[in-house]
Amino acid sequence: MNKNYLMVSAHNEKHLSKVDKIDATIMLNLEDGVPKDKKEIALKNIVKLLKKGINKKVIVRINSLYESGFKEIETLNEFNVAFRIPKINSIEEVQKVFEKTNNEIHLSVETKEMFFNLKNFRYSPIKAFYLGVLDLFDELNLSHSLIKEDNQLIHKILIDFSLNSRYLGISPVGFIYQKYKDLAGFKKWCEIQKNYGFMGVGCITPKQVEIANEIFKNEDLEYAKMIAQRFEKEGAFTIDGLFVDEPVYKNYKNMLKGKI
Repeated sequence: MNKNYLMVSAHNEKHLSKVDKIDATIMLNLEDGVPKDKKEIALKNIVKLLKKGINKKVIVRINSLYESGFKEIETLNEFNVAFRIPKINSIEEVQKVFEKTNNEIHLSVETKEMFFNLKNFRYSPIKAFYLGVLDLFDELNLSHSLIKEDNQLIHKILIDFSLNSRYLGISPVGFIYQKYKDLAGFKKWCEIQKNYGFMGVGCITPKQVEIANEIFKNEDLEYAKMIAQRFEKEGAFTIDGLFVDEPVYKNYKNMLKGKI
């Protein structure tokens, strides 16, 4: 089950009016990308949209907790939305979020404190981690120019992030590719992150969504269902040159559960 999402800055009413037509989870942005003098307008726009109704999963990317994040959670808490929390530095901050809402929580992993202590963030309301790679590089005083396909440093970051997220049972979601006109580059990074176990990536244009959906599309779930049902009935068997035993069965069960 892929978790591609389209980031939509909530102060832009024209873009908000088109979100129902996009085949992706919608992330309504209140943080970066929204000018400071437009933050209140953006929040009001989200309330208006949610009251009107939207026929898809919505995540709201709030501002940092000690700016206006807590207020935004309070305002939107009555709606069936997930909250994406940025700039987290400690477990204590996450616990304060749980005191304010029972809604699903997603966390941006973009501070060095969180990235290097990710295994400590095991809480059931947390459903996804998003790699904020540009912010993380800024925190580590690393140049964004290092984010290139042949640099082992970015590959190590991607691998560590994916494995630590999966250790916790939390979905790893890849970074937004800012060069939105470079669709070939975006596709390559999607393929790299898919191969490292990511569940999806962030998108900033509908064209990126189309590419991400193709790369992260679900495998043949009907075939997976057939394999799982047959194993549960017969035990180990062979099909199409494949010996299906317990580990193979578990792989297809995880696929059906949306874990891979």
